[in-house]
Amino acid sequence: MFTIENTEGFSQKVLDQMNAEVKEKMKKYDPKSKDYKKKLAEVEDEVFDDYCFNAFSPSMKF
Repeated sequence: MFTIENTEGFSQKVLDQMNAEVKEKMKKYDPKSKDYKKKLAEVEDEVFDDYCFNAFSPSMKF
């Protein structure tokens, strides 16, 4: 789950959207399966990367 405490640079609204997306993607997996936590981590990483590259584009200064 994404929170203000474990992420930086995202508004609460965006974090809510990210969490909703993770929840939606995890619907197809059985929470009782032995690989559920691993799959959850993978989906969270995927959503985070997607938002970092597509929704949140910080400028880089050299």
